[in-house]
Amino acid sequence: MRLPGRPEPQPTKNPRKVRGGVRLARDRASDAWAAQRWLRVMEQHAEPADQLEGLEYARLGQTRRLDHGSGFVEGLVQGRMPRAYQARLTVTTFVDEQINSVVGAMADSAVYAAKLLSRELPPNVEDVFGPIGLKLFPSVADDIKVSCTCGHTGWCKHACCVAQLVADRLAGDPTLILALRGVPMDELVERLRQLRARPDSVHASPLPVYNPHAPRGAAELAGSLQESIGTFWEGEGDVGLMDLPIEPPAVSHPLLRRLGPSPFQGASFPLVGLLATCCEVISSEAIRQRLLTEPDTSANGDATVSDDATSDESAV
Repeated sequence: MRLPGRPEPQPTKNPRKVRGGVRLARDRASDAWAAQRWLRVMEQHAEPADQLEGLEYARLGQTRRLDHGSGFVEGLVQGRMPRAYQARLTVTTFVDEQINSVVGAMADSAVYAAKLLSRELPPNVEDVFGPIGLKLFPSVADDIKVSCTCGHTGWCKHACCVAQLVADRLAGDPTLILALRGVPMDELVERLRQLRARPDSVHASPLPVYNPHAPRGAAELAGSLQESIGTFWEGEGDVGLMDLPIEPPAVSHPLLRRLGPSPFQGASFPLVGLLATCCEVISSEAIRQRLLTEPDTSANGDATVSDDATSDESAV
């Protein structure tokens, strides 16, 4: 309440400075694919002047507080008046049935499942949502509800500022859009793991990494470690007892798929691609050597293995 006789507050020429405000961490956040898709609605429906001023507010750090959660983003943006304005962007969250559909669709694709289990969101993620009648990123005006205490209807500069800050965070972590849709990344990954782990599920993942095992009784033949410490590296047991078939796996490059993307970002050469090539060369040579050492059973009426087998998928 304004005291009697006190003059009406007037706007300043420039926005009032905020100490320690939330500002853009990147000069060109809008260049990132996730940021571009998030800003699409704002760019289509906000006035150009409000977009430019909102971007300047975001660069100057005019936002005193920025909060986001399931279905909303809210920022306290300081303008030219003494009191900061509260701008809120609201998006529709997915219900449990829709989340199950999304998880099922992602589990159907080994590529998407591998990316998500590695906590990555691929740029073509909308290809999963489209066929089930959903979309992850807002694309039309009704997908984002805008409100601000400045009294402006629709996209004001304060709402544009908040949108730019969200785009900046999406540029660094595209999975934030999942949290805004009510599906935190941790929950999505856990649901995906549970679905693929169920043996009765059509989405259950094959066991691409082979677990070698010795026949029953091999452990007893080996004896205790203390007893065999002197000959530990000599391999006294019959290596032929080990069940180690040399054949192409059901899934190519299973070990690399389990390991996920390379942790060395920005390297001068693609590490995963190099390792995949090494695996293919080694496994092809292993299969070729096996074919050379196996007896030719064609005389007994069995089919002869052709040299084309060496081009099978990697056995590593």
